[in-house]
Amino acid sequence: MNVKKSTLRVIIAGLSLLATSCQTSQQLLEPKLSLQHIEKIQMQTIGDVALPDQPIALKYHAMANELKEPVKSKYATILGVLPQAIKNLSLYSFVEDWYGVRYRLGGDSKNGIDCSAFVRRLYENVFCVNLLRTAYQQFGMCHFVSKRDSVKEGDLVFFKTHGRRISHVGIYLMNDYFVHASSSQGVMISNLNDEYWDKRYAGAGAINKERM
Repeated sequence: MNVKKSTLRVIIAGLSLLATSCQTSQQLLEPKLSLQHIEKIQMQTIGDVALPDQPIALKYHAMANELKEPVKSKYATILGVLPQAIKNLSLYSFVEDWYGVRYRLGGDSKNGIDCSAFVRRLYENVFCVNLLRTAYQQFGMCHFVSKRDSVKEGDLVFFKTHGRRISHVGIYLMNDYFVHASSSQGVMISNLNDEYWDKRYAGAGAINKERM
């Protein structure tokens, strides 16, 4: 099968971008690709065989670039911080893309998603880390953080909403706010100090992203 040199360059560029995206996922990302450029890469073919789609993580790196100021302004307002505090733009671009998606127990798509599936998708696409499926399993993967004032952006926050077992999980942002898939309102941002969540808070967990 003959492969054009231009097509090979596209493939190599895509693979290079994937490696870079995983290495810089926790830094302030300033990607050079636009969403249109990524879509163009995804449409390239070799002969009659279409290339596989590039990982969706690239989408959020591009969104972070294109939506930089609107995303920073919006989430700074929601979290009660200055815009310059919003540094991980891929994280907030992911939140923006999924905000409002309805809750569905066992769901794992924009047709409906539950709390642990949302956390797993975010970690996969923003941090290039694979988590286990349920909130209880994710709790077991973490280094437990007992003090609330020690929780950092990206840490998992756990709750006991039904009995004594870990049954709900979200991702800490900053200033006591966390993002999660709520059974009542879908993907949303809540505050740990709200009476409902404060009573059910079970602690936080830090994921060692460098080893996974």
